[in-house]
Amino acid sequence: MELTDHRRNRWAQNVHGQFYVDQRCLYCDLCRTLAPTIFKRNEEREFSYVGRQPKTDKEVTQTYKAAFYCPQEAIHDDGLEFDWDAIPPDDCHNAT
Repeated sequence: MELTDHRRNRWAQNVHGQFYVDQRCLYCDLCRTLAPTIFKRNEEREFSYVGRQPKTDKEVTQTYKAAFYCPQEAIHDDGLEFDWDAIPPDDCHNAT
């Protein structure tokens, strides 16, 4: 996988910021269990996404824990310098 593949394959529903979920998400509910204030669900399409970026140290730790334990490695941390507009999500997978 190229560096930008997971960026292009991120769900458009992710809020801009440090963390995001890509299309490998299995909808297993693990991330929502570990960081329920951060991860949200799209029940219609059956995937999780970052609904709010972590604000506290506790939330950051929970988000990193969710990323570490994600069975599909679908949760990414590209830091705060990722240009969300430079690499738009792949539209063919992000229809709502």
